[in-house]
Amino acid sequence: MEDSTGEGLRRDATGDHVADLADHRLARMNLQGQAGTRVEPTPAPFEVRRVDHPLGVVLTLGGELDLATVALLQEQLDRAIRGRGAVVIDLSGLRFIDSSGLRMLLRAERQLRASGEQLVLVYGSRAVRRAFELTGLDHYFAWCDSPSAALCTARERRIASRGIPQPPVDRQTAAELEGELGGVMWS
Repeated sequence: MEDSTGEGLRRDATGDHVADLADHRLARMNLQGQAGTRVEPTPAPFEVRRVDHPLGVVLTLGGELDLATVALLQEQLDRAIRGRGAVVIDLSGLRFIDSSGLRMLLRAERQLRASGEQLVLVYGSRAVRRAFELTGLDHYFAWCDSPSAALCTARERRIASRGIPQPPVDRQTAAELEGELGGVMWS
């Protein structure tokens, strides 16, 4: 960085980059259009990926869920709720969620519960978890560590809610089974 631009900013020799002297961050400049103001990098776009599964739908989120992007998720959620089965929302790729995103998830959970289905969330980043903790919603939703675990949880809850007896757990070990089969191993 060579040339100073004043007001705590320093411009490089080409004039294309400016560094803030307070935090030393580089910012790309459009000097004609911006007249020397800092241009912040644009955040990664919000994305929703949908995977249909026999037990339900998994929606994987990426980016930031806020007032500007909540409509994109609402559209996918509406389609998922119309289908049958659990809805799993994977928050692991989400960097930020605001109150509009929390409100939409709360509404979706209530709709699914009223129809006999459920919404299961997959843990996200610490910042996303903190939003749920601060609002007390961390205790309201069903949480899992992965989408597959969430689908298994949804299946078990569906079975339990319908009063279907689960098959008895066979506690026979692999060694006992091998002994009974005379050493024959199955693949």
